[in-house]
Parts: sequence; structure tokens; C-alpha cells
Amino acid sequence: MDPVINPYQPGAGRRPPEIAGRDRQLEAFQTALDRCELGFGERSMVLSGLRGVGKTVLLNEFGSMADRRGWITAKVEALAGRSVLGLLTTSLYRSLRATARREGPKRIMGLLGVFKSFSLSVDPSGNYTFGVDVAPAVGRADSGNLDIDLSELLLELGATTRELGRGTLILIDEMQEVPTVELATINSAVHALGQGVDPLPVLVLGAGLPSLPEVLSSATSYAERLYDYVTLGRLDTAAAHAALVKPARELGVEWEPEALAVVDSFSAGYPYFLQTAGKYAWDYAADGAITADDAHVGLVAAQQEIDSGLYRVRWQRATAQQRGLMTALAELGGDGPASMAEIAGRLGKERTSLSVARSQLIKKGLAYAPERGRIAFTVPGMAEYILRQHDSD
Repeated sequence: MDPVINPYQPGAGRRPPEIAGRDRQLEAFQTALDRCELGFGERSMVLSGLRGVGKTVLLNEFGSMADRRGWITAKVEALAGRSVLGLLTTSLYRSLRATARREGPKRIMGLLGVFKSFSLSVDPSGNYTFGVDVAPAVGRADSGNLDIDLSELLLELGATTRELGRGTLILIDEMQEVPTVELATINSAVHALGQGVDPLPVLVLGAGLPSLPEVLSSATSYAERLYDYVTLGRLDTAAAHAALVKPARELGVEWEPEALAVVDSFSAGYPYFLQTAGKYAWDYAADGAITADDAHVGLVAAQQEIDSGLYRVRWQRATAQQRGLMTALAELGGDGPASMAEIAGRLGKERTSLSVARSQLIKKGLAYAPERGRIAFTVPGMAEYILRQHDSD
């Protein structure tokens, strides 16, 4: 069929045509927006899950929902070794400029002054302008203590957007990469938001790997009470089929049941795999229907793309010792967890000799610790890929 109108969208964070199986999360966020605007406030949220389950897509959809309601929104992607507060300042600046144009700078002049103080606290060389003279607020978000300054900025954002009948949304993707000191600062600011008599319409939403809840808790002991923790997993069969069938049907194309069954076994309900399989099955199909033969042929190309784009680059980032640990994990746990004691035994090594390799795999985002003494892959299907490489050697 015509690849130009192919509806499927594989890729990191790319919005699929149908966000299937996430109705409960979308409805919960809609309720949170409504509650904030009505003055009730709501708890911030953390999304966690393996690679490819659609965390970034959902985070972006939340941002779009808030944008459509005129909220001040800022989204950043945390990068290892880089200050997330600097990135947040830049993103907030863009949203504040848009709000100043829409509402008029005089309505948010106090907020602009506090923001300018905060921006100078984060980066003294920064120079954010809004088309009007804005002096830094004296004694607000200018202490140089980022715990205090970020709290004061979020409080001012909440007070201002409440007056506007809207709210503020802060989105942080790959949140497990935020430096521990800055995570503690963010947690402290979120904590301060919930301590006032009148709830403020400010939501901080983070997304990251399954290790994120533990990372947040390690930064501050009370983090488990700050957020509504949501674990995203694979889609059930009905949702997986909806992700494939609905976009095609809107273009007059049907999936044969046998074709869906072929993709089911390949994708295991992971949204990224579904989009990749859908893309190639579409490209190989004749007009009007996607058959089992189309799906089988398409999956060969889909597997090649996933191998080169998802698995191989991660395998190449690992050292020889780390690859040995990963291979033992694949053999023992598959896509599930295995104990470090079992892995050490399989490798004929002392468990303590693997501690550096283990911590580096976690730091690289290749593995996580679902519980003490155990480890698992962050990428679904990684174990099968590793075992295939060994079988072909």
C-alpha cells in the first residue's frame, strides 16, 4: 500500500495515531486538570516502565491537554550529567513569553519578576527578556539556595495561574537521570506546594525507567508520599489490536484476524513494537487488507529495524565484562529478573566482583534493580536478542 499515507509511527516518543490502552491514565489526568482549576489541587504524578511502553508519548499528551486549556507548561528531558533546572528555566521562559502575549504582561508581571530572579540564581549569565522591563523580584527566588528558590518560583506560578483560572504543568522525562541533588530540590519544591492552606494548581509529572520510584525515594525519604505512582506496562490484546486496526480502518484498510495474531506474538503488547510491525506490514500489503502473509514479511524488516535501532546500540555500549553479565542475565531470567547470586554462580565469579559492572549497567539505563539483589533488562526483548547473537556465533 501507499507508504506516504502509512499511519503508523514507530520511534522514540512519536505519537501514534491511536493512544490505545491508556484511557484510565488520560481520564485521571483530565480529572486532575479539572480539580486544579476548581481550586481543589491534585497530587503530582510519576510514570515508570520499561523502554517502549509509551511513557514519553503519554507525557507529551498530558502536555498537549494542558496547553489546550491555556496552562503554563514546561517540558524537559533530563540528560546524564547536566543540570535539569537550567533546561527547565529555558522551557518555562518559552511558555511564559506565550502567556505574556496572550494575557498581557501586566497580568503576570509579579511572576515574571520571580522567574527572572530564579533564572539568575540558576544561571547568573542568563538574560531572559519579555518585551517589557522586568526587574528581578527582591527577596523572592534569589537566595542562591535552589531548594528555596525553586519552591518560591512554583508557589508564584501556582498563585498567578490560579488567578488566571488555569494552572502550571512541569514535565520531566527520563527523570531517573536528574542529579540526586536536583531531585531532592524538586521533591522539596513539590512538598512545599502541598503545605499551604489553599491548594495551588501546579503539577509536576515525571517519567522514567522502573527504577525511578526508588531513585526519587533515595533523594528524599518522603518522596513515596509526594506523587501518584503509575506503572505503565504492555497493552492487553484488545488495546493492541485497537492500536493497529483503528488507524488502518480510518483509511479504508482492514487487518485480517490471522495478521493480528502474527503481530501479537511478535509485539507482546509493547507499543513501540506494535507501531514498527504495523508500519512494515502496511508497506508490504496490497490495497484494502493486511494479511498474515503481509505481517510475516513485514516482521522480518521490523525485526531488523528493532535489532539495529534498539538492541545493537545498547549491546555495543556495554564493556566485555558487562556483556558477560548481560548474557548470564539473558540465560537465567530472560525478560524477567535474576538474582546477582545466580548470575555470579553462572559466571563462576564472586558476586562482589560484579558490583561495578552491575552499577554501570544500571547507570547506562540497560538494566534496573526491581528488588534488592536482583536485576532485569530495561528493554523488552533484550534477552532474546542477546541469545540470538550467541546462537549465530
